[in-house]
Amino acid sequence: MVRVTIKGGVWRNTEDEILKAAVMKYGKNQWSRIASLLHRKSSKQCKARWFEWLDPSIKKTEWSRDEDEKLLHMAKLMPTQWRTIAPIVQRTAAQCLERYEYLLDQAQRRREGLDETVDDPRALRPGEIDPNPENKPARPDPIDMDEDELEMLSEARARLANTQGKKAKRKAREKQLEEARRLASLQKRRELRAAGIEVRRYFNRKRGVDYNAEIPFEKQPASGFYDTTIEIFDPEKIDFKRLHVDNRNLAAKEENEQRDRKKDNAKLKRKKDEDLPAVIMNENRLEPIKKRSKLVLPAPQISDMELEQVVKLGQATEIAKQQVSENGTIATETLLGDYNLTPDLNKIRTPQLPSTQDSVLNQAHNLNILSTVQTPLLGGSNTPLMDVSNEKARSAAGLIMSTPNTLFNTPYRTPVNATNEGTTPSIHGPSTDFNSGGISVRDRLNINTEEMLFDDQLKQREVKQQLRHHLSRLPKPKNDYEIVLPDTTDQTNDDDQMDTINIKDEDQADIDQRKLEEKRRKQQEHFKRQTQVVQRNLPRPNDINLTILRPANAEGPMTDLQKAEELIKQEMLVLLHYDALNNPVPNNSTSRNKDFSTYLDTHPREEFTDADLAAARALLESEMNVVKKTMSHGDLNLDSYSKVWDECYSQVLFLPSKNRFTRANAASKKDRIESAEHKLELNRNLMALEAKRAAKLEKKLKTLLGGYQSRGQALIKALNDVYDQIDQTHVEAKTFELLRQNEVLAIPKRIESFTEDVARQDERERELQRRYQELVEERNHLLEQQ
Repeated sequence: MVRVTIKGGVWRNTEDEILKAAVMKYGKNQWSRIASLLHRKSSKQCKARWFEWLDPSIKKTEWSRDEDEKLLHMAKLMPTQWRTIAPIVQRTAAQCLERYEYLLDQAQRRREGLDETVDDPRALRPGEIDPNPENKPARPDPIDMDEDELEMLSEARARLANTQGKKAKRKAREKQLEEARRLASLQKRRELRAAGIEVRRYFNRKRGVDYNAEIPFEKQPASGFYDTTIEIFDPEKIDFKRLHVDNRNLAAKEENEQRDRKKDNAKLKRKKDEDLPAVIMNENRLEPIKKRSKLVLPAPQISDMELEQVVKLGQATEIAKQQVSENGTIATETLLGDYNLTPDLNKIRTPQLPSTQDSVLNQAHNLNILSTVQTPLLGGSNTPLMDVSNEKARSAAGLIMSTPNTLFNTPYRTPVNATNEGTTPSIHGPSTDFNSGGISVRDRLNINTEEMLFDDQLKQREVKQQLRHHLSRLPKPKNDYEIVLPDTTDQTNDDDQMDTINIKDEDQADIDQRKLEEKRRKQQEHFKRQTQVVQRNLPRPNDINLTILRPANAEGPMTDLQKAEELIKQEMLVLLHYDALNNPVPNNSTSRNKDFSTYLDTHPREEFTDADLAAARALLESEMNVVKKTMSHGDLNLDSYSKVWDECYSQVLFLPSKNRFTRANAASKKDRIESAEHKLELNRNLMALEAKRAAKLEKKLKTLLGGYQSRGQALIKALNDVYDQIDQTHVEAKTFELLRQNEVLAIPKRIESFTEDVARQDERERELQRRYQELVEERNHLLEQQ
């Protein structure tokens, strides 16, 4: 199958770099030629990528508040005209549209009371394809690029590096065409030669006249009286070039190309003369570069010398106070006040500013409402809009309060006609002027009398305001009455009094603990009243079979035993429905809870007391003992129980066609086969499910424990090597031990043999010495005789 390549998709870093280099060489008009360098992108996509992302003049920073306000204002004046708004906001049209939709969504969420910090619903989810990949960042290049990308990169490098216009690929293509043309010409000559037509090869002609082969100005006379040149057929003069497809309409093709060329030149000239908006936009982009000025701070209000003097005065006062406290009397200590800390320092708080609203979100909210309003032809009241100008007017009028500055006010400028606690209180009462916030006068010795500060009228007004202030702090009346009867009994017992005190002053933790224990006790009692199946966590059926009861139209009367069995079945169904509703099986569907509730409404569950339950248990215990003695049943072990369980379970058979269980001896051969097939299918499904789960767990464990497994394999290999080395060493040790034992046994024999050899050698040497001495004596004796 032919490989189909669809142009588009996410832009990569390699494609962006090729596009930048191609724009630098070919300009911003030859997009078809630029797109020929990128195999996966069209000319339109290349142009969109440049003008929406790669252009250096595109602003990619975060949107400021001024830009948002300008965007909303221009969108209100010129709706849907994003290409006109884009140069005004100095952004691209796609950026303007995306930001406008984001602001509308933020306003919509704020109006609906939703969280504004949640993810953008327009963001791509995993698996989705981006419809506008041109205005997104490029994807990094992979380390191992495929062959197509490497070929594209090498071709682009070769074409862009050739600055003389001779493209390597075009030359190779022309060479291939020339070779194909030569082979076609050769095939054509062969076919003509096979048909009996001799075609002469064209040789290069010399410049001028070849006097050796031609006669200059020769004019041969015609043969005969009439001109018969038309009747002469020369097969060598057949012009096959005129029969080619490209040469049939050559004149018309040249005329069309010349006409299109003139039209393009005229269009280009007219665009240069009339394209004023582009010139204006280029002039607007040239913003003057502002030089950053130096940071000029005001002079400090308090110099370093003044601060040192204040510190020295504080230290002197502290030393004097310490001396008085050590050596002076109480009267002397009273005359000294504490001027270290500002009184009531914990009351100084920065006042809370009035709540303001976001003007950008308000404007987006208004635009969102205006975009969804009905036509005015329907009548009715206008859509209410949020006031945006009120906030600007309020800020211009100075109604927004600022943080108080306590350094520019004197103690006597502190107002005395307020009850607010926002600033430092004065000597006559709290202040409410946040803009003043004066420093309080710490007059502990009452040196400044009130007559020196205020007149009588001001004093009376201050006393009234203080009285109102204190009265306003009184708690509101509750109008709750409690009648306490006198205790007539005399409590003489001290233990009872202590118990009463303990009950009255009981700790809240003890109360909570007692409530928790009471709750646990009730839960345990409720759990004990549940069925034994729930208490023991035994398996329960997912479906309740209501057909176990005796049908109403059954023939013949029932015996007492059958009646008792029917009552037991009815009670069993009620308990099954109750447990399915109140104690459902984990991972079970709750769609049938309504059916269970309806059944319990018609067959309510009867509640029994503890005494009734105890009596029933005792009755069952006695009956079980009687049955055990009668039938000679002893204590069953696990093997006997498993055997009985298997026998009982083998007698039950599930019928898939009827979707119910029945006895195996009552089922036909067909039903048994269907039940076996159903059981086999269930086992296969279970096996497939378990295999899939095991494969998933194996994959997960392989991912989690892959490093440990490789490390374990390496350690096992090293351990095996150590084991082999130990075995080899053990064999060598055994070998050397056997050699040592052999040597131990052979050493005495060798010593004995060597000892015998030495003794024999000594004996021989003595014999030789003796023989030598005899010979010497014999020689001497012979010499003496001569």
